[in-house]
Amino acid sequence: MKRLPFILGLLTFFAVAAGNAQPSQTDSLRKALATAKDTGRVDCLNKLSYACLGLEDKDSAVYFTDLAYKEAKKINYIHGIAESFSLKSQIAKHFDDDFVQSESFGKESLRWYEMTPNKQGLENLYFYLFYTVFSQSKFEEALYYAEKEYELALQKGNQTGIFNSLSWIFAIYRQSGNYEKSFEYAQKAYELSQTAKNKLWISSSLYGIAQLYMLIEDYPEALNYFHRVLQMDDDDTRRDRVNTDNDIWFKMEFTEVFSHLHQFDSAAYYYNLFRPSKDKKVYLRVYWISTGENYFLQNDYVHAMQNFQLGLAEHKKLNDRNEIMRSLLDIGKTFLALDNNTEALRCGKEGLDIALQSKTRQFIRDGYHILYTTYDRLHITDSANYYFRQYVTMRDTVLTDQVKGKFAAYNYEQKIALINKEEQVQQARLEKASIVKKMLLVGIASLCLLSFVVMRNLNLKRKNEKQKLEYALELQQAEAEKTKSKLQQQATELEMQALRAQMSPHFIFNSLNSINLFILENNRLKASEYLSKFSRLIRLILQNSQETLIPLENELEALQLYLELEALRFDNKFAYTISVNEKVDVTTLKVPPLIIQPYAENAIWHGLMHKKEKGHLDIELSPHEETLRCKITDDGIGRKKAAELRSKSAERHKSMGMRITTGRLAILQQQKNRPSITVTDLVLPDGNPGGTEVLIEIPVTYD
Repeated sequence: MKRLPFILGLLTFFAVAAGNAQPSQTDSLRKALATAKDTGRVDCLNKLSYACLGLEDKDSAVYFTDLAYKEAKKINYIHGIAESFSLKSQIAKHFDDDFVQSESFGKESLRWYEMTPNKQGLENLYFYLFYTVFSQSKFEEALYYAEKEYELALQKGNQTGIFNSLSWIFAIYRQSGNYEKSFEYAQKAYELSQTAKNKLWISSSLYGIAQLYMLIEDYPEALNYFHRVLQMDDDDTRRDRVNTDNDIWFKMEFTEVFSHLHQFDSAAYYYNLFRPSKDKKVYLRVYWISTGENYFLQNDYVHAMQNFQLGLAEHKKLNDRNEIMRSLLDIGKTFLALDNNTEALRCGKEGLDIALQSKTRQFIRDGYHILYTTYDRLHITDSANYYFRQYVTMRDTVLTDQVKGKFAAYNYEQKIALINKEEQVQQARLEKASIVKKMLLVGIASLCLLSFVVMRNLNLKRKNEKQKLEYALELQQAEAEKTKSKLQQQATELEMQALRAQMSPHFIFNSLNSINLFILENNRLKASEYLSKFSRLIRLILQNSQETLIPLENELEALQLYLELEALRFDNKFAYTISVNEKVDVTTLKVPPLIIQPYAENAIWHGLMHKKEKGHLDIELSPHEETLRCKITDDGIGRKKAAELRSKSAERHKSMGMRITTGRLAILQQQKNRPSITVTDLVLPDGNPGGTEVLIEIPVTYD
């Protein structure tokens, strides 16, 4: 039996949207239609037609799309016209499998789509155009539409469109006998379905691979893949096959495997189980051909002929050239078996003509075989010899295709084994993760305790250093009368070190307080992320605080980490930006460590956290004469309102960092006759506070 492309098993737009339509959806659309006008009314009519498709209401679907076309034509609404023709194409295919009519409407729709920039719905149209021309054995056209859909899906990053187009290309190569290329695209589709963890895609991919194994005549492996599909079957996968008219093909092809394995009792059981009802002529045509081949394999040519002719009659009504071609060749073989050479010759020629037009090598081979055998029986030697040579050439070509396909299948199975192994490894990781989760709280608590100990030891160490530095400062001051200028320079450096000794523990204490609150209020994974960033920040603070001056890029790295931690803690209640003028060389320019962070901290805690809406913090760095100008701007509640809300205890805690930094800047600027910090209250046009702007001028040096 011809393997209908498993594109029918794809989760197409129609299966997703129309297949899930509910009566309540049409009710709401009818209500909306009463007040809709112009283009909105046309769109509503097209949506109603689409919904009726999902409800299997053909008459209503036709009525609404006809009305949509008429009204779109009146107002020259091009996209509405394109949509209406696309729906006509879908109706012709879905309800009647009328491929010629579906193709005609689809191409008219495409003509209108090309005249409008609105391409909504074009992917769905490409599917129906592909399927209708594919079913008529127009494989080059089908490949064109498949590649167009692939390009469109890649541009949009549409995973569904990418999967669909890969599957279409797979089906074209399979049907035309290029099994090597077909396996290549089947692999891509399966890997994408695995990555997406989409069970409907996985089921469709496995079904398509089963069909490929049937074509290369590896029936045990084909049966293995059919069983894999059935093992993962559930209501969703079965509903998907029914919604996409693919259920009958899957059932018949699954049953055919037993026929090819000569397990005819099993085949008979499933044929009886899967036989469609008499009112399902579209399904019966598939059943007749499949059972006919089963009879043929059992040498029951009379019953085989009867079923083949019933199936052919239905295929001709729909102009399904793929099925007409295969049915004619099946009938030709059966006439040969019944010694009816005249009819065998007629059917063989008709089937061969279609096969040559569609370039399907396996069917061309079968056509040549029927003709050379018939002419040989009729003792028409020249024709017999001609078609025998053609047959041998095409037989060898098909055998080569099958061998290539088997090599491709072998490589494919190796890759599938690797994927399955990766899945097992992933499962083991998940099991380990469950243990890690149980230990996460203990780990977090331990890390917090360790951080507290480190901070306490660091604080004690800094106090000792401060005492030593103060003592050294006193000694230096005692020698001031001797070398006053030298003493002033040394005193300045020592005082700066003393202030840094206060600054680092203060900053670490505030950060540790933040992490404590975050752990109490948020989940484990975010707490772990916070702790990871916090540990990096501590390391930077320990490194930077040892130096008098550090590269600006190190200062900005610590500032970036601090802002990330605060944003995480407050659930992104504020956004921030750090902008550095291109003239500032962050690698060679040096600044005192922890010089910007306290002002950013003050803006967050006193300006932005009391704001109901999402706040913004902007930090801009630019060169200015011999200094680095840093502008810190927030759109918070302003200093006046913040002073009213701030408690005395909070004030003492929060102002320490700024007080220390102000002292450091004062020392750095002591030889310059200008202020180092300027604070400006921003005002909105309506007179309300609009935030605060702090302008700092930081003396810098270069390497």
